[in-house]
Amino acid sequence: MKIGDLVRLRKGYPAVGIVTKIDEQYYGARQAFKISNVARGKCIRPNMVDVIAPTRDGIQNRVLVVWTDDAFTLTYENSAALEVIDEDR
Repeated sequence: MKIGDLVRLRKGYPAVGIVTKIDEQYYGARQAFKISNVARGKCIRPNMVDVIAPTRDGIQNRVLVVWTDDAFTLTYENSAALEVIDEDR
């Protein structure tokens, strides 16, 4: 995905938008502290962390999109929520 691409949201919003700006590595993290062995119904304490593991989604970009509906609204969207329709070549 790059500036000038036509995009739409993967779920819901049927309008088409144009990518205006991309903020690289805006959301998320690569690794997180996790607790691997906790019995159901037990209390979790900060000192119980025993694993540093990769996160499910990783680092994602924030994208500024101009939607081509009646109002031409600008919104920031998560890059994973967008689908590229056509690439500007």
